[in-house]
Amino acid sequence: MTLLKVASRNLRRNRRRTTITLVALVVGVVVLVGLRGFINGQQRVLVENLIQGRLGAVQVHRAGYVKNVLSSPLTLDMADDPGFRARLARVPHVTAVAPRIEFGAMVSTPDKRPPPDDGSPLPEADQGKTSFFIATAVDPALEAKVTPRRTELVTVGHMFPDAQASQVVLNAEFASGLEAPLLDPARPLPPVEQQTALLAGDRDGALNGENVMLSGTLPSFSPGDKRNGLVPLGLAQKLLRMEGRVTEYALAVEPLEAAPTVRAALQAELGPDYEVHTWDELFPFIKSLTGTQDFVFSIVSGVFLAVVLLGVVNAMLMTVLERTREIGTMLAVGMRRRQIVTLFILEGLVIGTIGASLGVVLGSLLTLYLNHQGIPLPSPGATVPSIVRPFITARFLLAALVGAPVGAALATLWPALRAAALRPVEALQSP
Repeated sequence: MTLLKVASRNLRRNRRRTTITLVALVVGVVVLVGLRGFINGQQRVLVENLIQGRLGAVQVHRAGYVKNVLSSPLTLDMADDPGFRARLARVPHVTAVAPRIEFGAMVSTPDKRPPPDDGSPLPEADQGKTSFFIATAVDPALEAKVTPRRTELVTVGHMFPDAQASQVVLNAEFASGLEAPLLDPARPLPPVEQQTALLAGDRDGALNGENVMLSGTLPSFSPGDKRNGLVPLGLAQKLLRMEGRVTEYALAVEPLEAAPTVRAALQAELGPDYEVHTWDELFPFIKSLTGTQDFVFSIVSGVFLAVVLLGVVNAMLMTVLERTREIGTMLAVGMRRRQIVTLFILEGLVIGTIGASLGVVLGSLLTLYLNHQGIPLPSPGATVPSIVRPFITARFLLAALVGAPVGAALATLWPALRAAALRPVEALQSP
């Protein structure tokens, strides 16, 4: 305690140098806390867009479905059974269940005008367009409880009203490229030849088609959404000859952190004939992206902290040079060299503790302010409007409160060893 009191007094002897070092530490901690808070907020938006706008927290399929998902395995289907839904909903933390069918389809738009009377072909600009997309057949009433953002953010037009409607919702960029005509509720349906055709192969590979209208468009919630669309579940079952069948159940889980627990409970409940996956298992790109962000942040924060601590080293070296005769006197009167080292380390520890405390407080206040204000910023690969609300975890604040003082103390180790290595006679003769 005596050395601690002496260390605190020594820091007040050169107030200007102590203030500069302290300000550098405070700014460093504030920047790190603010940057970590922004990254946390961006990652949360990215995950929420994916879960609430596309996947759901947990999905249930027949065994082997996910491994063969690229081939759209319609034969790995399940009964669209209210009893089975209730069975899934009884699992703790499951708040909603929505049936779906994922399948590959084509959409073909009509020609913009009839062919010429002379039999010549239509100009390419007036011809309809056909393109492939990944269709997700949903019941809008049930889907809104699992992925609310998917149904809330129809940017143009509206969501189809029920599972039996002859309407589709496509990605905005995909629909724009097709130049698909948008349904106008105030006008009667156009003739069949002026409606869009939805085409898909059924379980046996036979191509079937249904006339539909584009009721609305959706933004991109995540990378890979450009060629996606929504189809009424009843219409898809008719198109695919899968009446009363689905390929997956999507579940909403509250809180989201309980998703692995729900997955384990469902897998035990359903047995080996089914497979259950959490959102991050189905879309590992997001986990990889957030992991890369965390890794880059670790490098940036390490470099930034090293620069700040170099300032501490420089300040302590200057202190050693200024107090050479004082150090010689302490050694001459019997103070041990390890006590000299401890004294300088305590000085670094004190200034590090003060700087970390002030930095954490100011950084937390800055993060709270930005969380309240929000930062408009789309997620990577998404076009959906997103508001990033930075937040910081208690674990990171505790790491900052411990790491900065320890780092400052370690930064003073070299100057402290130099001070302890001085010979009393030479130190006393120093000018």
